[in-house]
Amino acid sequence: MAGQFEFAARTLAPLASALEPHRQLLITHGNGPQVGYILTRVEEALGKAYALPLEVCVAESEGEIGYVLQQTLHNLTRGQRPVAALLTQVRVAATDPAFAHPSKPIGPWFDPPQAAALASAGLALVYDKSGRARRLVPSPRPIEIVELAVIRQLLELGIIVIAAGGGGIPVTDTAEGLKGVEAVVDKDLASALLAIGVGAGQLVMVTGVAGAYTDFGGDAARLVARTTPEQLSGWLAAGHFPAGSMGPKVEAAIQFVQATGGRAVICQPGDLAAALEGEAGTVVEPAHGV
Repeated sequence: MAGQFEFAARTLAPLASALEPHRQLLITHGNGPQVGYILTRVEEALGKAYALPLEVCVAESEGEIGYVLQQTLHNLTRGQRPVAALLTQVRVAATDPAFAHPSKPIGPWFDPPQAAALASAGLALVYDKSGRARRLVPSPRPIEIVELAVIRQLLELGIIVIAAGGGGIPVTDTAEGLKGVEAVVDKDLASALLAIGVGAGQLVMVTGVAGAYTDFGGDAARLVARTTPEQLSGWLAAGHFPAGSMGPKVEAAIQFVQATGGRAVICQPGDLAAALEGEAGTVVEPAHGV
């Protein structure tokens, strides 16, 4: 747990310029490893503790990581700006084809014997070359941020908001109201939906590489420094950005810029300060701004 606080402090430190009282700041985060470990603890405790459905594990990870980020931001601002972490429900369609085709890897890698046991239990898995495996779960597209109005109000009050962590808690409409479903929502697509909903001027997505690359991993790999949604859409259609890694970030950037006319940036943690000024990473802007 201490490592999470250290990583959060290093990652968020470049946000100092964005922590001034006159600037609204909305933060989302991933949760893949955390929700996977929560699932592992649940499975190992079966018979000793009550079981938790996947969407509850997502909610637990939102609370865990939200607490880490909330305290880190409080310390960075020396308590001068209020910070709130909000458990966020995200509406998805019960008829989304993703439910029939699990595709989102979550959690830790299991060694071959563990993977075989999970496979025999009927769980969907993805394998690496050594035979290790990770769980695959459905990843339906986000339709609506349920708590959007609350998030807007908090931002207008000058509160730094942490919301839609891990893509948010997936829920569907039923005759009785909202109901959680066994799935995870892609965090980048949910972040774009959230950013559009609050009228954000900029969407910054932090990842493990410097930005979006064409021919990533090949001899002709090239960082896309500045581009437009139209150019990026062409590269996406040509298969340059894999669905399991950079693809959702690129799709989120395209959606946000086309919907708002604002700027989207994909960058690595060390470049966050420069990325906020549009001077690092992959910068996506309308054609007139490039």
